[in-house]
Amino acid sequence: MKESQKRYKLYECIRDNNEITEEMSNTKKLILALMKKDKQVEEYCNRKMLEEKQEVEEAILGEHYHENMTKREILVNEISQYIYWKTLFAISKKVQYEEFNEEAKIEEILKQVDITKIGETKPITVNEVIMHDLEQISKKKYLKNY
Repeated sequence: MKESQKRYKLYECIRDNNEITEEMSNTKKLILALMKKDKQVEEYCNRKMLEEKQEVEEAILGEHYHENMTKREILVNEISQYIYWKTLFAISKKVQYEEFNEEAKIEEILKQVDITKIGETKPITVNEVIMHDLEQISKKKYLKNY
């Protein structure tokens, strides 16, 4: 199984597993609200997704900063966060992994990256972004068994 598929399945697990509650997981709370077509939550998630998209664009130019992170780490993190919001919408609509095509979405962003603008020589890979997100997910205590 591809790493991107593992990642997507974890979000499906958050949505579908009743042992993971809204109190444990803000992601679960957001997914369930999106499934109920809660307009306030939809607007919030859309706003967050657009903010992250803007931050990706700034990070591509080397103009977005986080303390104690390299420009490469910032860009990988921002792409990961942008994809997170896109994933929430897909998971809430029960879009299948193959249809979501996360790798193509990440690849499309990476095509816009001139790695030299952030002082790098080695290209960022799709897998690097996915592994970053998996690392973040693995820190969630409620997902330790998955």
